Amino acid sequence: MRIATCDQCQSIDQSSQEEFLLSAEILMESAGTSAAREIDQSFLPELTRGSVGIVCGPGNNGGDGLVVARHLHSMGHRDLQVFLMAEPDSQSELYQKQLQRISKQGIRIIDLWNQPEDTSLFKNLELLVDGLFGIGLSRDIEAPYSQVVEAMNSARCSKVSLDIPSGLDGDRGAVRGIAFSADQTLSFGLAKPGFFVSQGPSHVGRLRVLSIGFPFELLRKLATSHFAFGEKLAKRYLPKRPNSGNKSSFGHLMIIAGSPGTWGAGLLGATAAYRIGSGYVSLVSFEDPQKVVNDQPEIMTGVWGAEGLLKKMPSAFAVGPGLGVSEKTKDVIEYLKSITAESVVIDADGITTCVQYDLFPLPKSWVITPHAGELSRILDVESTVIEQDRYRYALKAAEVTGCHVLLKGFRSVLAYEDRCMVIVAGNSALAKAGSGDVLTGMIGGLLAQGLPAVQGTATACYLHGRMADEWIRSGKHKSSLMPSDLSQHLPSIMERLGGGALF
Repeated sequence: MRIATCDQCQSIDQSSQEEFLLSAEILMESAGTSAAREIDQSFLPELTRGSVGIVCGPGNNGGDGLVVARHLHSMGHRDLQVFLMAEPDSQSELYQKQLQRISKQGIRIIDLWNQPEDTSLFKNLELLVDGLFGIGLSRDIEAPYSQVVEAMNSARCSKVSLDIPSGLDGDRGAVRGIAFSADQTLSFGLAKPGFFVSQGPSHVGRLRVLSIGFPFELLRKLATSHFAFGEKLAKRYLPKRPNSGNKSSFGHLMIIAGSPGTWGAGLLGATAAYRIGSGYVSLVSFEDPQKVVNDQPEIMTGVWGAEGLLKKMPSAFAVGPGLGVSEKTKDVIEYLKSITAESVVIDADGITTCVQYDLFPLPKSWVITPHAGELSRILDVESTVIEQDRYRYALKAAEVTGCHVLLKGFRSVLAYEDRCMVIVAGNSALAKAGSGDVLTGMIGGLLAQGLPAVQGTATACYLHGRMADEWIRSGKHKSSLMPSDLSQHLPSIMERLGGGALF
């Protein structure tokens, strides 16, 4: 799904007016009409359900709210109240025109400007619509507006935001002082990157993206840097498995991982690679892992540097989990660079080795999978700062490392060249040692089957997160998920997404 930064949204709005002659009034009317229809269908199936309050700020977002009020009234909803939180001299000509229209309809208008802290105003509402601030907010919300947002959040009713929850940074997902917490957000044209990361999901609620008439040509031309990867794309890229195929058809992953005390990292990755469809999987380390794979005889083993190990070159490599940070690990990575290996994913100790031995940049087609702590060592930026702006630092890391960067966490962001993709799945059930090793094996398994770095990495990461989401939906506690559970649940997820074998 294509998403757009706040600057891109403003450019799309401006170009729609200048190039396609769609006036601000037309766009506002379209936004308000679409939102009113969605609100009517989602929250107000019966005309007698109760009172609706719409809080309108001083800008275009407030104007959208006024249009929503007019159309809800036209649909038959009579118990409407519009709360104005805007100084009279701050209202644009278009805003005043919309205000005059609802005044002629007899809709009740309440001036909040002189009573922003009065929480009783929202006491008896069944639905509260937030049209206070839009994507143009450039600073933290302060009094008296913060008092209004606090009162809105205290209201015990269903809550809807127009375009973006007031106070939420649309690019970073950060809260600007205080932010409205919506049950549903009706985003106009495109979703915003901040909806998916940091504090965004807890304020956005259910997300609906409404078309308001922005020309498709502009969306495709101007919204080019950010994307959301969900179920639809995962279904598209998950490899099919024709019955006519054989083990050689589905690739060979060599996972160079594990050492005494951390053999489990290699086993988790190797098992996950098999589960996701790789035809062959070899677990290789600096010591023979043969003795630790007795319960999984399908996993081939080897010692790095042994004669004949690379006689037949694998389709893909995964390097790092549990391998240790050492000259030997450095030599593995440098060797793979020297033979121009195309499909390589590096994680854990492999990433730390790259930092310690100054191995960046890596080949463009490679993938590294750092969490915020590992990325902080690459960029020399505090992990807390990275978490506050995940897109920016993932893109910066792709520039520094020269390859694809999957910044793991909530939510994982895949950056490559000047683009980034947020993976819309996952939760803190995955916050356990070993979960990343499973992900590394899944990515490597898809790369071995021929998927390019972007599709293979994003698809594996989505499946990885989806398993954690379904763990919770099935009634299990978030804390109870074991990394070894992931490979066991992967087959059922793949079946639902992939639809089974091709004949």
